[in-house]
Amino acid sequence: MIREILTLVVDNVPTQYYIDFEKDRKQFNFHPTLTNKTAPSFRIIERYGELIEIEEVDPSVIEQAKEKIREILNNPIFGQF
Repeated sequence: MIREILTLVVDNVPTQYYIDFEKDRKQFNFHPTLTNKTAPSFRIIERYGELIEIEEVDPSVIEQAKEKIREILNNPIFGQF
């Protein structure tokens, strides 16, 4: 499992999240850090080249998360782990 920390803006507040994903980069789990534990946790999966959110979360948060996932999918270094 690969874990990275990133910042998403939730309700106009910068919020740190852990993003966990396996080497195959098909499922991405977002969990707020302990200092931001009231923020929502959610998952996004990659299926046939499309990013699909599993839990319903604020669309702006989902779009930020998808942007980060696209960066991960396009970065060849993550395929080397």
